[in-house]
Amino acid sequence: MMAGIRQSGALRLLAGLVTGLALSGAVRAADLREFIRETQQSAAVSQQLTLAWWIPQEFWELSLAGNPNVPPQTAADIRNAFHDYQVFALLRATTGLQGLSGVATKEELLGNAHLEMGGKLISPVDADKVPAAVQAMLGGMRPMLASTLGQLGQSMELVVYPAFVDGHRLIDPLKSGSLQYTLYDQTFHWRLPLASLLPKKIDPKSKEEFPGNYEFNPYTGGKLSVK
Repeated sequence: MMAGIRQSGALRLLAGLVTGLALSGAVRAADLREFIRETQQSAAVSQQLTLAWWIPQEFWELSLAGNPNVPPQTAADIRNAFHDYQVFALLRATTGLQGLSGVATKEELLGNAHLEMGGKLISPVDADKVPAAVQAMLGGMRPMLASTLGQLGQSMELVVYPAFVDGHRLIDPLKSGSLQYTLYDQTFHWRLPLASLLPKKIDPKSKEEFPGNYEFNPYTGGKLSVK
């Protein structure tokens, strides 16, 4: 266990990370919001809401980068704690005028969930094998999600998966690849690299700006360059 991470410290830190209030500057906050939008997917069919939010190590890197409210040693401890792990925030519930109902438990979610990376099925880490430091951070994240997102955040379950197998990273958000997460009857796909982690691209001729994972202007076919 890493002594630099305490439950109370995790709560204070995650309050800033989730709400964005502790981030250093509007640009950094915008980067994090874009990253969250890109890594979070949901589907609503006949009042049945299904959500999967992929939280790789880069979430912590982006959240902590240049954050003056987080001591360097604490930031290093958090990065180290999550280095070998990635997290999925999951939700399955029925929506209605009174809010959410029929919220699936963690056990129900896991019984209907499949993570596939690079064509391989990846199993979650057993609860008793999740390091104490990671448990503390996720324990602090839950009430912050509830405070920020209300019943939606309160109903999310956090599941830990390995990020490495035999010393090799399963998926790198900065490299070409794909992953998919199936939750009940919904399958969510991510194509990599994530645009939110890359510099913007620009069309030298039209000066139009595009996401960082675009190679060509989708309207003209022109080659894009890094902004």
